[in-house]
Amino acid sequence: MTTNHVEAPPREDPLAEPPRDQGDPAEQPEDRFPSLDWKQAFATDFTHIDWLPGRFIERGQQVAIVGDGKVGKSLFAHDWLWRAVTGRSFLGDERRDPLRVLYFDRENGLRDVVTRMQALGATPDELEGFDYRMFPRFSGGLDAAPIAVQELLRIVSEIDPHVVIFDTVSRFITGKENDSDTWLQFYGRVHAPLKGMGVAGVRLDHMGKDAEKGSRGSSAKSQDVDHVWEMTRLNENHSRDDDGIQTVTTEIKLKRTHTRTGLGDDLMHLTRRGRKGSAGMWLTGQTRHELADKGTVREANQLVQSYVDELLAKDVPPGIGREKLKEWAASRGITLPGKTGTVSQIAAGVKAYYAAKGDQR
Repeated sequence: MTTNHVEAPPREDPLAEPPRDQGDPAEQPEDRFPSLDWKQAFATDFTHIDWLPGRFIERGQQVAIVGDGKVGKSLFAHDWLWRAVTGRSFLGDERRDPLRVLYFDRENGLRDVVTRMQALGATPDELEGFDYRMFPRFSGGLDAAPIAVQELLRIVSEIDPHVVIFDTVSRFITGKENDSDTWLQFYGRVHAPLKGMGVAGVRLDHMGKDAEKGSRGSSAKSQDVDHVWEMTRLNENHSRDDDGIQTVTTEIKLKRTHTRTGLGDDLMHLTRRGRKGSAGMWLTGQTRHELADKGTVREANQLVQSYVDELLAKDVPPGIGREKLKEWAASRGITLPGKTGTVSQIAAGVKAYYAAKGDQR
């Protein structure tokens, strides 16, 4: 007796390119290929720049932050984004509405992340808007596997973040770093969709062997994003007081080497300060990044806003005047600046915060 042999259907390759989207036949061409309305476009106010905290990236832009290993890229990002999700100021910028952040980390262990957050002063209750994915297991590289990109965009759709971070970007690709196609595909599959959704995308990246040539790998990496910021450690000092507390002061240069818009600063000098206890652990709330460009309006604003943030964290009462504020701060061990004008600005900042919240007491 003979039997008919039936060929099994071929298995789908999960990493194969999906069929090209032919579009919805019911969708009108003007919906798929929208024509620019010149009058409406010219009526748009482009003088307002929608900065994210720190004013080195605008809402929806795609940015690379590049630096040598151990220069502190992740710590910088953690400080920036913790302040972003809590509505705090950063690098002398004004307070802004809290953001939602989606962070993909294939670089740092749990101890690193938690101890850094504690050193910055963050608490679990403050991090509700900080969705942190540790060592995510995408189904392939985000440069080469459509299914992995679908997984990423599904999470983005669910979380609806304002900012998405990749730390470190080389751990999310399967192609060669020196191959321009790797980064062209990463842009087309990751950055372009994020930009289309108005979601900022930030990738942390390692510097190449020749620092003058920028990030490691293909030059295409600097051509596809809106800005490339290079982070360099200039100097680091260690001092210890009589109680064994060590203060570590690091001078950092943040230089924009590539930009699509040219808006904002091209160079910022930062100071990162942190304090360690006698056992070598970073002390809670004693690490922060500050703008080091002395004498600027932004630096002065940073000083005022840092005190406003500290007072708000201590539940300073609304409507408090300058003299009462000095008494209230002194009773809680908070030393305010000596200049009367600066204390008046701090009191005004506290009042402005509560006024924005609708508390006029």
